[in-house]
Amino acid sequence: MPDKNLLLIAICVVGGLIVLLTVIGIVRAIRKAWKNSLIGQIMDGVKNEVKEGKVGPEDFKLNQALATPKSVSDLSSALVPQINRDFPDLNVSQMQSAAQAVMVKSLDLLMQMTMGGNGDTIDRIQTQLAGCGIGVTRSLSEELWHRVEAARSEGKTLVYRDVIVHKGGINAYQKSSSTVEITFQYSLQCLQYQERNGKFISGNRATPTQTRYNVKVINILDADRFAWEDIKGVGFTCPHCGAPVKHLGNDVCSFCGTAIKTVDMRIWLVDKLIEI
Repeated sequence: MPDKNLLLIAICVVGGLIVLLTVIGIVRAIRKAWKNSLIGQIMDGVKNEVKEGKVGPEDFKLNQALATPKSVSDLSSALVPQINRDFPDLNVSQMQSAAQAVMVKSLDLLMQMTMGGNGDTIDRIQTQLAGCGIGVTRSLSEELWHRVEAARSEGKTLVYRDVIVHKGGINAYQKSSSTVEITFQYSLQCLQYQERNGKFISGNRATPTQTRYNVKVINILDADRFAWEDIKGVGFTCPHCGAPVKHLGNDVCSFCGTAIKTVDMRIWLVDKLIEI
């Protein structure tokens, strides 16, 4: 009888081991399949980000509204004909692309310059933005520089990562005695947050922020009524006598009477960048 009991115990133990090994095998297979799946890879990536301190609990306050790109108020169909009547040689599509490039480059400069670096100046901002295919006013460069200085004074880094522009269009077209202003509106997304000494302090490092920007582009019709600092870099002169052209809306030089083609991308300047 004792031998039979020992045999039963042995059978139970072996059976239990077999079941345990089977369960372990199944668990390992599931873990391997999960790890190789897209969701598993994403979760491993997030786990590593958390481990390295790049992502924290504050990054997972998901807002479903943020997943949908914001709409833009695009009045291009109504405004482009008006612009073409006033400036028949102007390539509006080219200007819209250039204004978008200034917007994206401005965010990049804010991030670069608040991360630190030597030789950062207002003039560097002006030069970098001018490389986008359209000029910028001095006041825009100064505004961006003030934001850089304010962030630096607080030890902050302004981060704009993975910028994607979804839509763009003409939002407004206005004329005054001294300027013509075209406002382009863009919807974009990016990982937008702030750090101090490499540590997260605000924003969201995991969920892209959906936002809109208005980019205002001006044509200076009358230099006497506008800040000279904003047009001195334009260098627009009469092709015949070389006299400076201050009233850029005129068709002839006020000094020698030579006909002047005033529609030139040099006299269109990005003046404001406004997040709305």
